[in-house]
Amino acid sequence: MDRITEAEIATSVKKHYGMTLLIAMAPLIFMLLIGFFEQMALHVIPLLAPITVVAAVSYFVKNVLTDLFAK
Repeated sequence: MDRITEAEIATSVKKHYGMTLLIAMAPLIFMLLIGFFEQMALHVIPLLAPITVVAAVSYFVKNVLTDLFAK
């Protein structure tokens, strides 16, 4: 088994970080936009935030580990 260098980890993290932020923030921004027109939509944000964070973190960890161990 080859050793994984810090440069490989940094490259993999940089590669998947942008999409992770998009997965985490897009549903929240969407609900904020809806909240401008319908105030009841803003009550969903505290329920939606943990779900989107868990989804983003799971995407990030899965893809970084897949990149690192696929080599």
